[in-house]
Amino acid sequence: MPGAGATQPAVSIGAPPNEVAKKTPSITGVVVAGGPLSDADVDAIDKAAASVPKQFKHYVAYTDSIKVGGSLAWRANNPGNLRDASTKISKVPGASGTFAVFATMEDGRAAQRDLYLNTYGAMTVKAAIEKLTPRNENDTDAYLKKLAAAGVDLDKDVKSQIDVLMSAVQANEGMITGVVVARAAAAP
Repeated sequence: MPGAGATQPAVSIGAPPNEVAKKTPSITGVVVAGGPLSDADVDAIDKAAASVPKQFKHYVAYTDSIKVGGSLAWRANNPGNLRDASTKISKVPGASGTFAVFATMEDGRAAQRDLYLNTYGAMTVKAAIEKLTPRNENDTDAYLKKLAAAGVDLDKDVKSQIDVLMSAVQANEGMITGVVVARAAAAP
């Protein structure tokens, strides 16, 4: 995750610089859709940020809403913490690189399912997780133990375990909910 407590100006991908809010949110985040933040959006972000734990003081702004706090997986609609996917709408910085952002949680789940089935489907779950959760970024052994405890058979292929695997991965990746605030209406 970006540096907790650091302040970063609101950035809108592809927006002209003169359309950025006069105010700056007190927490870090990115605008992935819906144009630049308004001052009312910044106020809503700051109000919501006051109620979230320090380690989750980040936001992702979408067309109609802003997700404040919660885990990166929740803010980015990315339950598998995927790095990339053809259906991503943007990327967001995390503790160990950048992660894909999806328009909806359903889009994130679909991308995760496609990746698991199309890339790792014939591999054993254990072999796939070794590739998906590299040891230089994760405690892979602990991750595998948590999957097994959730009912995933590590010695079977990913295809046969897909539903229980996706549910267990989502739990492992930390789907922690934050606060959703509505985007302010655009000026006429």
